[in-house]
Amino acid sequence: MDTEPLHTADVVIVGSGVAGATTAREMARWRLSATVLEAGNDVACGSTRANSGIVHAGYDPLPGTLKARFNVAGSKLFPQWADDLGFSYVRNGSLVLAFSDEERASVRRLVARAVENGVSGVRELDAAEVRALEPEVSPLVRGGLVAETGAICDPYEVALRAAEQAAEHGTTFRFNERVVSVERLTPERAAALDPAGPSDPPRRYLLVTSAGARYAARAVVNAAGVFADELNNAVSARKLRITARRGEYCLYDAEYGPLFSHTVFQAPSSAGKGVLVTPTVHGNLLVGPNAVEQASKTDLSTSAEGLRFVLEAARKTWPDASARGMIANFAGLRASSADGDDFVIGEPEDAPGFFNIACFDSPGLTSAPAVAEHVASAVAAQLGAAPNEAFDPRRVRCAPFAELDEAERADAIAQDPRWGHVVCRCCEVTEAELVAALRGPLPVLSLDALKWRTRAMMGRCHGGFCSPEIAKIVARETGRAPEALDKRLPGSPVVASSRPDYVELARADEGAAPEAAGEAAAAGAPAAAPGVY
Repeated sequence: MDTEPLHTADVVIVGSGVAGATTAREMARWRLSATVLEAGNDVACGSTRANSGIVHAGYDPLPGTLKARFNVAGSKLFPQWADDLGFSYVRNGSLVLAFSDEERASVRRLVARAVENGVSGVRELDAAEVRALEPEVSPLVRGGLVAETGAICDPYEVALRAAEQAAEHGTTFRFNERVVSVERLTPERAAALDPAGPSDPPRRYLLVTSAGARYAARAVVNAAGVFADELNNAVSARKLRITARRGEYCLYDAEYGPLFSHTVFQAPSSAGKGVLVTPTVHGNLLVGPNAVEQASKTDLSTSAEGLRFVLEAARKTWPDASARGMIANFAGLRASSADGDDFVIGEPEDAPGFFNIACFDSPGLTSAPAVAEHVASAVAAQLGAAPNEAFDPRRVRCAPFAELDEAERADAIAQDPRWGHVVCRCCEVTEAELVAALRGPLPVLSLDALKWRTRAMMGRCHGGFCSPEIAKIVARETGRAPEALDKRLPGSPVVASSRPDYVELARADEGAAPEAAGEAAAAGAPAAAPGVY
């Protein structure tokens, strides 16, 4: 294995979910070289991609825990991060419903806990107040609470925008490179690996990936989701045990989105926490999840039993919940601690330079910006890094075509006619948006990566009408024929084969497209790198 080329970095971040991506963004504030190693072929391939998208207010975590600390801090940071990075964020408020005296007592305890955690805008409601806010809730509701600072976001978008900004500031992203081993280096071994001689601070860890590549780093950030325990246990005697908890969801068509304006939870009781009903930032309605412990850390299958449970539990909040209007169901895994109910953040005592972001289940998404700031600052302090004066916290966001008014659409089309070519009719995604995603700072390695970046193929037809046109645009822009384009995972090609001259035909069909790409490159716009996509 030592014959493989050695890559070096000040910091290696394992995982590009919301924890790893936001940490990479915060690491870019410092004069440090950073590499992100991701097992999947895109950002947010794990827990981040399949969760509720809730920015929790912070009234729920037990006071004094890391969850309480970082939830409250992260919730306060989210509006600024959304403004800086341009991801979707809506402060819609949260409701917790009570249907019995036991649950009303539970709600009162949550109101008191909010005060203890330093969360403002949380108050108890009677039944009439609840129904005034959400007319579609069950008539059996007895009361509840409202948290004004509760919000929703698109978790994938948070991770993507943070990762893109990190990449624009020099962070290297390596996809399809699962870390298969990590070892602490002795000073002698570190010196032998370093071609430039002993370094200060020394390179403390050697990581090997599934691609056979080796990475030597002065510090490691372990943001590996459900696999974070395995990496920690390779370097520390303080063992972690992570349990994968599967959560199943039902997603409804956008016509159901307006039924609820708040994120609506059920009060915790002796029967559990129930499921939530929430609008999404893209106008859909989301119901779920359940919580099923499983041995597998990769099984994302849904079950008829699990989805039936979700719908039945949702009817407690929304009596009309059914399969009608449902356009998708999916499952995600949460990385929960088997030995407690708190995050594991920072260095084990016996593994200096190895920074965990582990057992990062709910409210991990909300906590991510605050945890990222904390971990990046700790790494920088340990390595003696100076601030990166060139870091720009803001990114220019081009609003999606679906969000533009008629005047803005006309202006966009006048500047680039591709804005007038609506490729995905369900979500109103244009050719210009697809091209921009393909030329972005991170590679698009699958059709689903393009779907998540642009929302094309995410509507009720699931790409039935637009995917052939999108495959042609990908071929034209990247030179990748449809049989070489994966649907999602490596080895899942969109089609078995296409005619040998497909790429040439796609380019010829567009006529001026190659010239436009050349003009964009001449103007300084990033071009599609051959051999990357």
